[in-house]
Amino acid sequence: MAGKKSGGPPDWAGNPPYKADNEPLQSKGDPRLTSREQRILESAIRGAVPKLVGAGHKELSLDISSVDIPGEIDFHIHPELDPKARELPGTEKAITFRAALTKALIETDPRGHRELIEELQRTDLPMHTLAIQLFSPVAAHLGRLWCNDETDFIQVAVASTRLGMIVNHLSQTRGQAIRDRQKAKRVLLARTRGAMHTIGVSIVASCFRDMGWDVDGGADLELDDSLYMRLSNSSYALLGISVGRVDEVDECAEAIRRVQSNRGLSKMKIAVGGPAVMKHPRAFGSIGADMVAKSALEVMHLADRIGA
Repeated sequence: MAGKKSGGPPDWAGNPPYKADNEPLQSKGDPRLTSREQRILESAIRGAVPKLVGAGHKELSLDISSVDIPGEIDFHIHPELDPKARELPGTEKAITFRAALTKALIETDPRGHRELIEELQRTDLPMHTLAIQLFSPVAAHLGRLWCNDETDFIQVAVASTRLGMIVNHLSQTRGQAIRDRQKAKRVLLARTRGAMHTIGVSIVASCFRDMGWDVDGGADLELDDSLYMRLSNSSYALLGISVGRVDEVDECAEAIRRVQSNRGLSKMKIAVGGPAVMKHPRAFGSIGADMVAKSALEVMHLADRIGA
């Protein structure tokens, strides 16, 4: 029987955590894969873990009113218990889709997730509400199951892909009206090399788009020269950095110092988040960022304040 996986809490969007810092990832797939392929595959699986695992766990479909809330509430699992999150339009409606989303991600028949996409489109629920009240909590709960060795490797990979498709499809469909707006605030999203959760970044990006922001970068943009080139060639109100491992805190701090040394970027705000920040937020408290975001909800509130 496999031992329990180590790791911290989910990232900005509630994605399952990586293994403990500096702990080498062991491939569960074909041993002929390269180490990089193994890392990418396992990362994809963890991102997808949320839905595939849920199939065999009825607790995910329980109404929140019937669940005993522990004394120390985990707002990543139950964001609707946060007064600010509860104010999001369509919260109650979004919560009702948790069981359906879990089922769509784990079913063998792929028609389920396509039908769910169509149903979510008909509800016209705000994308940021879906991100906070639907995608993130389901992913966070399933992430815990992954850490406890209660989910299947292949199921997680399939679920991750489907969840990404749902988020991206809804985000792109609703982004047209936002692209037509003039003088929209711009955000640049990037990640450290250890932050491989593409779904988490996609969910955060969808929140910004839904709030009227022009989003650039994403899961493919790392803290390298391409990042600084974009900052030099375009104007952004916010730079968001997803950090995958705590041992990348120095890399992140150096990137922030380099950005802040450019006087032309003095008005731009910088926010850091991701798996490492969720696990050890204090480690990032003095690296120069304007905000250390421990959840997608905090990122949303930051965007709201800047966009005001």
